[in-house]
Amino acid sequence: MRRWLNLFVQSGDPSDFLPIVIGCVMLLVSVPGFLAVLFFPDRNSGPLALGLLIVLGIGIMLGITFLIFGIRSSSYPGSLAYRITHGRIFFR
Repeated sequence: MRRWLNLFVQSGDPSDFLPIVIGCVMLLVSVPGFLAVLFFPDRNSGPLALGLLIVLGIGIMLGITFLIFGIRSSSYPGSLAYRITHGRIFFR
């Protein structure tokens, strides 16, 4: 069985929502910039735009990871969020 990383941004309580806040902030910072650079690139910004897309894409992936980890740590057993984040959506 796979073990998830033990991150030090949570206390272990189900009421601790700090990973969710971190994930939402990272997504709010990264997604608009990523979409702006992707759909409205400036002229002659080829290599710079590519590097910025890579950095913002990593920020989006980290934000999604923190969001999933936060939902995973703050959901209660038996709930839909618990089953989705633990990969048991089709099992009872």
